[in-house]
Amino acid sequence: MRAMWGALLFGFASALQMRLQALGIDMANQLMLMLPYIMTIAALIFASKKAEFPSAYTIPYSRLER
Repeated sequence: MRAMWGALLFGFASALQMRLQALGIDMANQLMLMLPYIMTIAALIFASKKAEFPSAYTIPYSRLER
């Protein structure tokens, strides 16, 4: 489900980039091409704030303690 939302976000940003170029917005072409990727990175940063790590993530592994 999350992958679908990510694909929709990227598609929306790509369509927005083309629409802004068609409207004649005075902006560098390279910045317009970066728009979908910038929006995707921003969404990943926002989503990672809610992420929870496993409880054993900070416990070092020791083979002798098994």
